[in-house]
Amino acid sequence: MDRQELLKLNSFINKSYECFSFAEFLKLAILKLHELVMYDSGMFFCGISRDCSFFKPYIGGKIEDYYKKQSFPEKAKYLSQGENSSAGNEAYVYKAADYLHGVIQIANEPRAGFLAEQKGFHIACMRIVSKGQFMGEIYLHRGQDKPDFDDHDLFTLSLMQPHVSTVFSIIHTITAVKYLEASNQSFNGLGMCVFDSDMSLIGGNVTGVEILKTSTVFGSSVLYHVKELCVDIMGDAAMNNRSNAGLNTKLLRTQKGDIKIEIFLNDERKANKKIQYVIVMQYCDKVQITADYKFKFTKREADIIDGLIQGKNNSQLAEALNISENTIKTHIKSIYKKTGANNRTELTYVLMLNR
Repeated sequence: MDRQELLKLNSFINKSYECFSFAEFLKLAILKLHELVMYDSGMFFCGISRDCSFFKPYIGGKIEDYYKKQSFPEKAKYLSQGENSSAGNEAYVYKAADYLHGVIQIANEPRAGFLAEQKGFHIACMRIVSKGQFMGEIYLHRGQDKPDFDDHDLFTLSLMQPHVSTVFSIIHTITAVKYLEASNQSFNGLGMCVFDSDMSLIGGNVTGVEILKTSTVFGSSVLYHVKELCVDIMGDAAMNNRSNAGLNTKLLRTQKGDIKIEIFLNDERKANKKIQYVIVMQYCDKVQITADYKFKFTKREADIIDGLIQGKNNSQLAEALNISENTIKTHIKSIYKKTGANNRTELTYVLMLNR
């Protein structure tokens, strides 16, 4: 995988974390997936919402013309699949040909009959699994007149698979969160969200969910930064021993204005022990202060990393941050030293592995 492919993959993964509905993710796949893995058509099955959609890669026009919902004949199989404890121990990405020939073993493949009928196509399958729960699959098709999916294609899909699974788990939770808004109660722009110890969103109000979707000045989501702050808190033993109080307060600059973020660690004595973090967010007029990251980056380094993730070069970073290119180079050297990376490609890998 070369640098350009890696940047496209990283961009796709980052954008997928900003999808807060299955429709948003499907549109992202239509727009960008074909740039990473070539396909003629695809099918998307969601074992949670029971949606089934056919889609094609985008080439222009109305995106709504590129997908169509269909009936979901294997609903019962998907429901039973969710109860199968082995779902997290089977192959996540594979070719239909390998499955049909017994090279890949999928004990409870809910679309086995369908795959057997699609002999006129090459098919790559991605299973969407989170914490052992089977949530659906994405199938990509190529005509027999084209090459079959190769190891490079499957490797790319394998890098995507854990992120797509996490995104689907988040979307499923948000679908329920939207109904948690207190009846006839106004939060006046105050957003609240709660996460478990795995940083999965398990509750909150609509305002909080919308703030999490907001992009920072460099395009990364507020959700990304909130997760980094929470990871940092858990790594600080002193903070872990504190009572349920405001452990960390940050100001984050976004495209819609500065957001004040307060992170609380749930007291283990509370009734709901599943809740690990309580996040309170509100727009304000103050300037952004230094953000803490897993590698203890400075505020300036964090800004530069955000720009690097977006594919900006040194000149663009210098212009955006109003500093010299030599200063940019100095900060990048410091970033490499902290992460152990030797170049931007390695840095991207390190950051992806430590999200």
